[in-house]
Amino acid sequence: ASPAFILPKMMRTAVLLLALAASASAFAPASFAGTSKLALRSRAAPQQGAVALKAQKQDFEISDGVSFDLNPVVAGISFLGWTVPTLLPSNIPLYGGKGLTAAFAASIGTNLAKFPAPPGISDPFWLLCFIWHSGLFATLIFGTIGYNGYGKK
Repeated sequence: ASPAFILPKMMRTAVLLLALAASASAFAPASFAGTSKLALRSRAAPQQGAVALKAQKQDFEISDGVSFDLNPVVAGISFLGWTVPTLLPSNIPLYGGKGLTAAFAASIGTNLAKFPAPPGISDPFWLLCFIWHSGLFATLIFGTIGYNGYGKK
C-alpha cells in the first residue's frame, strides 16, 4: 500500500476513535465524568476510590424535595397501553389493513428475509419504525409523568 493511501486511512481511524471516545464520555455516569447539573439529581452519595460492583438503588429528584420514582410496573403497563391498541386492525393504507404493531412486525419480517441488504431509504419500514417508537416513547413518558404526578403537590 502506498503512503498516499495509508495516511487518509489513518486519519479516518483517528477521527473514528475520537468520535467513539466522545460518545462514550457522553454516556458515562456522572460519578465518573465529574459533577454535572442534570434535571434529575441523584441523592445517592458518590463513592470514592475503586468502582463498586454492588448495585445500589438510586433515588432521583425532579426538583428539591420532589422525588422521581422509576417504577418498572409503570413501564410495563405503558408498553402494553401502546402495543395492545395498536394491534387493532386499521384502514390506514400504510398498514395494509393491519394494526400498527402488526404492520411494523410484518415489515421487520420482510426486511429480515432480505437480511444482508438493508431496507431502502424509501422503504415503509422506516416510517413505521418512527411512528411506532414515537408513540411508545410518548406513552412511556406520559405514563411515568402521570405516576409521579399523582398525589404529589
